[in-house]
Amino acid sequence: MSDQDSQTLIGAIAGCLIGTRTDLNRAAVEKLLNDALEKPPEHPSREDVNRLQRRVIDLLGKDGDQIDLIYGGATKIKGYVFEADRLPEIRGASALLDYVGIIKVEEICGKDRVIYAGGGSFLAVAPAGQGKDLATEIEQAFTDQTQTALSVVVSETFHLIELRFGRVTFTDAGLVGWWLEEFLPAWRNTDLRKKLADYYYGADTELPATRFYNRKTFGEVVTLLTTMYHRRRDERAANGETRYLPIIERLPHTTRCASSDHRPALIEADAYGTSTSVSEASARKLVVGLTVKRDGGRKAGHLADQIGWHSPQVTSWETHWQKYLDKEGADTLYGKHSDARQADPAFDIQQIGAAGNGFIGMIYADGNNVGRELAKLKTPQAYADFSKKLECAAQGAVFAALATHLLPMTVSGDVIHPFEILTIGGDDLILIVPGTQALNIALTIGATFEEKLGLSEKRTRDDRYLPTTDFDAYTPKIGLSAGVVVAKDDAPIFFLRLLAEELLGSAKKKSRINPNAGGAVDFMVMKSITMVTDKIEGFRKEALDGKQCRLTARPYLWPELAGLIDTLRALIKAGVPRSQLYRLRAAMEPARDQGPLASTLEYLYTRTRQGKDQGAALQQHIEMNWPGAQGSPPWMRREPPPGEELKGSEWETIWADLVEIYDMVKQSEESRAKA
Repeated sequence: MSDQDSQTLIGAIAGCLIGTRTDLNRAAVEKLLNDALEKPPEHPSREDVNRLQRRVIDLLGKDGDQIDLIYGGATKIKGYVFEADRLPEIRGASALLDYVGIIKVEEICGKDRVIYAGGGSFLAVAPAGQGKDLATEIEQAFTDQTQTALSVVVSETFHLIELRFGRVTFTDAGLVGWWLEEFLPAWRNTDLRKKLADYYYGADTELPATRFYNRKTFGEVVTLLTTMYHRRRDERAANGETRYLPIIERLPHTTRCASSDHRPALIEADAYGTSTSVSEASARKLVVGLTVKRDGGRKAGHLADQIGWHSPQVTSWETHWQKYLDKEGADTLYGKHSDARQADPAFDIQQIGAAGNGFIGMIYADGNNVGRELAKLKTPQAYADFSKKLECAAQGAVFAALATHLLPMTVSGDVIHPFEILTIGGDDLILIVPGTQALNIALTIGATFEEKLGLSEKRTRDDRYLPTTDFDAYTPKIGLSAGVVVAKDDAPIFFLRLLAEELLGSAKKKSRINPNAGGAVDFMVMKSITMVTDKIEGFRKEALDGKQCRLTARPYLWPELAGLIDTLRALIKAGVPRSQLYRLRAAMEPARDQGPLASTLEYLYTRTRQGKDQGAALQQHIEMNWPGAQGSPPWMRREPPPGEELKGSEWETIWADLVEIYDMVKQSEESRAKA
């Protein structure tokens, strides 16, 4: 964030403190804010803090230093966005939430008073005493615009000094009464330490003073607001006026909405080529979705008139994409393509699937330990800077990946962008892409995101894949994990979202086991929707896990996924027959409970019977590049998590994963060759 942006935030806080007071000099208030928020000692004593507090009291008065913080946003976002299974309504729901969560929040609070807004949540400042009313107004705005989306917004009043040092206890004179000098004796008390350790979290090796100062920052205030938010979400009357939930009467004789399947239908819409009964809430999503697709206002305007609703001016991701192509992406193949500026967003999922031979991929990614990093930020400005950096990194990574691996495409006479960005909010992103490019896009997003947020010193590499690349020899400051599911383009979107969410959870577990390795990815390629009918974890236990061997090596760290794809590319290039890959996959089935010996002998026999190039490729890319497979290829011994015992199968293999992604990688290579 620029110095001008910093001064804007300081000015906004100053304006909240001054209000209608005529006895305050704005320049003096801004100087005090700058000294209080940006220039205090790194590890101040209580006297250092009170020296600053006396300046605050002298200028603003004992009670004139209070300011409100407002925090909140939409809840159960995915349930609202993915309620319908058609792309225009999904797109419209996402755009409508962004409109309320960003544009309306800035209108209600004042744009300069918003510290950050995006990804379904926001944080803003307000004059003391006004926060609760503004919080109620924002909750109402979500209901007014969406009718059914749920939201929670909370507000609390803080003293100026708390914006830098977190919650503090004041004496009757308005000075800080409890600080490090009182914390250290309490920490030495064994009984009290158990209670303090959870709040002043940190490594056991950290000094108590380090724990204390890491906690006493602006991040502590945000943590308090987050706790209030969760309580209000669970208890409607907590932290503000009673939160009223949308209630829509469902009478037995009414026609049900075709999109939600439970609300009463209000109108007949023909946006999909056939007459469809939809409720007003679904119609609003459809209006916005059609508007975003630039349909010239014909269908969207007609639908809006039918429900008597004026659609807000929403900004779609396609607008940001076009700006990217005009600037940073101008020299990419996508940016140079003649149709890049004329293409429209895809109308439906099938148009995206047409670019992936009938398959789509859903990518759901999220940053690792971002909440912990936010809690360490010391000032509102640092919070704003970090949030902006996250947003820019996520958006830049997504756009770079799309421009690298895709091109505009003509489908049934329509020139389209063959992807859909459903959300990019801070470190959180969901998008739909052609299935043949899903893994490549996810890999580029992960590597680019981590690189944009900065790299720490090179780490000691302990990945399963041996060859090093530019992005596998570092520890990123913020890792990104992802779940990727590839399926036929007629698969229900809500089901794919649930699978992608579960895969993301699996990837995050992997990244927690390898905290110095950055993010991880888990994936699944479904040729049939009946492959998984419940949880992926249960499916894998039944189909892939055994007493001795595990027929998969998922999840993968990003460098390992790059290695998996490179391995398969090398085997395809060398002409290793696909039939042999599938035959060996079947030969490994008994190994789950019988051990790897028989299938290892079968693999070695197969390698020796291949041609010279094929045999050399197998030896290099299976046995040498995956060092764990040298002793009993293609099986690798599983490493237990640090400090833990290994639970379950002793061996794992990449072989089934190679077979699963074979068609996607091969078709990706063929399309790249044509381009």
